[in-house]
Amino acid sequence: MKIAILGWGSLYWQPKELAFDKEFDWENDGPILPIEFARISTDGRLTLVITSDGTEVKTLYALSTYKTVNEAILNLAIREGSGRKSIGYYDKTSGDFMPEKFQFKTKIREWIHKTDFDAVIWTNLGEKWLVENLLISSNERCDYLRNLKGNKSALAEEYIRKTPVQIETKYRKLIEKELNWTPII
Repeated sequence: MKIAILGWGSLYWQPKELAFDKEFDWENDGPILPIEFARISTDGRLTLVITSDGTEVKTLYALSTYKTVNEAILNLAIREGSGRKSIGYYDKTSGDFMPEKFQFKTKIREWIHKTDFDAVIWTNLGEKWLVENLLISSNERCDYLRNLKGNKSALAEEYIRKTPVQIETKYRKLIEKELNWTPII
């Protein structure tokens, strides 16, 4: 079984223990999905997620070295420090799609049916605006980033600047303009 792993953020530049074919590497013509900086992670970074308020961008993909969807999902969940339920997948052989109510099923199906992949997996975390019992407004992204201190500020800047250049979202452009956090290539 041939399994694609979709990526748009740190998975690309910091794969850690992600088991993917290094010779195949990352291709830049994955499905077009609405992606945006819309999740505050536990370490303070403002990270990218699939969201209906996102900018339509072409994602990247790699080839998993695992041959079953279950093993590939477990590997991605471990890399993301999450549970299996935060990993989305589509198996075109069986027709299984998780989450069942995924809003962008058509985009995933259209893309995979143009490839020789049997399945595709992705990190499926939602928006999150609560940090240290403080709710941040999605309109305050730049202020949130500007006010980070020390290591949290450095990690947040690194994440945004190392995001692949093709992930050019509305808020990335605003962050570049207001904070001068331009891409590191």
